[in-house]
Amino acid sequence: MRSEVFRHMLSADDQCKAPAGDDISLPELSHEDLSLFLAFLYTGAFFSNDGGSEERQLHALLVVADKYDVPFLRRACEAWVEPRNVLRTLEVAELSCSDALRERAMETVVEHAEQVVFSAEFHDFAARNTGLCVQITRALLLVKTSTSTNA
Repeated sequence: MRSEVFRHMLSADDQCKAPAGDDISLPELSHEDLSLFLAFLYTGAFFSNDGGSEERQLHALLVVADKYDVPFLRRACEAWVEPRNVLRTLEVAELSCSDALRERAMETVVEHAEQVVFSAEFHDFAARNTGLCVQITRALLLVKTSTSTNA
């Protein structure tokens, strides 16, 4: 019900249906990520209590939500953006082509610019993501320009 991809795979339509008796394999998911995904599909909860890996789980689930067309999971992941995970979130938004996540992450970067730009991980992020750094710079300049104009 929550995934169009799985609905088609498990449907009676012979063109989309998985072969009878065969397993459905999701090799791109670790055992932990698959457990989280299935837990979300059945319960709507999407974090385990293993202390500290919520960020990795969030990004893994966002990619899964995109690949298997689970819009409710995607919206839940997009809503969870914090300054401490925003750079990785921007990278995931870029990979998953999530405009909503990219917009929310950029808003977080602008709101917490000093914390984000002077963080330990920003240098490596900048080396890997020159295009995103250009977007960050433009967003920061737009805020500065509009603040100067309103003053």
